Amino acid sequence: MAWHRFSLFLCRAANGFVVGLLCIMSLDILTGVFFRYVLVKPLPWSEDLGRYLMVWIALFGAGVVMQKRGHVAVTVIVDRLPFRGRVGLQIVSKFLVLGFALTMGYLGVQLLLHMMPQVSPTLRIRMTWVYLGFPFYGFILAVSTLDQIGEDIRQWRRAKGSTE
Repeated sequence: MAWHRFSLFLCRAANGFVVGLLCIMSLDILTGVFFRYVLVKPLPWSEDLGRYLMVWIALFGAGVVMQKRGHVAVTVIVDRLPFRGRVGLQIVSKFLVLGFALTMGYLGVQLLLHMMPQVSPTLRIRMTWVYLGFPFYGFILAVSTLDQIGEDIRQWRRAKGSTE
């Protein structure tokens, strides 16, 4: 239960972070459009900031959607399986997602180390700030996936107990 509460807390924090980033990105885009088309003096950094914020929104938003089990799924075949078969397939798929999350986290850290000296030409910030979203995404995805694996295993056990 403590892991589930931690996972929910992380999801709420990431959700709030995504909302904040979305507000900043919207303001950035509106400012960029105003400067480009009204003042005819485009801001050189506006497009890059919007692009980097969109990447972070996608990464953290995907972690939130995973926690809420909101990803699109094609369930034509899975729905025809018996309950234990569906849950078993969910557990296997969650372990694959967990492997992806751990790989994303590991490779994200490697990317950070590799890109450390690179600087964004328009924003004048280190690109490590941009790529920092990848290891965090891997962490959020791993935590929510582990939480769901635990829940699926509990469902599996309840179904096993009810059939015997």
